[in-house]
Amino acid sequence: MHEPVIQLNGVTKTYLAGKVEVPALRGIDLVVEAGECLAVMGRSGSGKSTLMNILGCLDQPSSGSYRLDGQEVNELDDDALSSFRGRTIGFVFQAFHLLRGVSVLQNVALPMDYQQVARREQHQRAADLLAKVGLGDRLLHRPNELSGGERQRVAIARALANRPRVLLADEPTGNLDSQAQARILDLFHRLHAETGVTLIMVTHDPAVARTAQRAVYISDGRVVEGNHAPAG
Repeated sequence: MHEPVIQLNGVTKTYLAGKVEVPALRGIDLVVEAGECLAVMGRSGSGKSTLMNILGCLDQPSSGSYRLDGQEVNELDDDALSSFRGRTIGFVFQAFHLLRGVSVLQNVALPMDYQQVARREQHQRAADLLAKVGLGDRLLHRPNELSGGERQRVAIARALANRPRVLLADEPTGNLDSQAQARILDLFHRLHAETGVTLIMVTHDPAVARTAQRAVYISDGRVVEGNHAPAG
């Protein structure tokens, strides 16, 4: 039997505010199968962002187990964790986080540099990804020469640069108008179908969550509800 790509068991996260312990996650159990499209929903302060940071290996649990692609994350030191995260997870953020001073081709190639991919392959793979997201004619443009929707497409191409197992999107349509939002969601689902990448969208927007195969809801640091929603 195959192992889930993500498995959380009893995951907690507690922060210190002065001498006061503030629980952000209170025992999260979550299984995500390889190739699944999942939405994670929750209001501000629900623990949704903390969960996203743990899923993305940007933070570690206070207790509990997190297995990602068969690896117990807590067993990795900082260097090993950074390398593992770089090749296993692609990130897409609400604010795009593109480098303004370089071309979109260089933006997409950058994650491959950290994984020591040969320069020629970096440029070929980046060009192929930009063509896949509909920007094959914009390789040498800089981010400030693109619309918000186009910048988010560059960010999606960059997130796929290292052929990750998981694509983690944090409010990926939050800065876009309704037309651009619809196009970006269509793109996510097309790429999900074509590549088989596991897609996790962290969102407060029910319209985004309804496009996922499944949604889980976080409230007061716990998973309180889950449901299956029709894709599309």
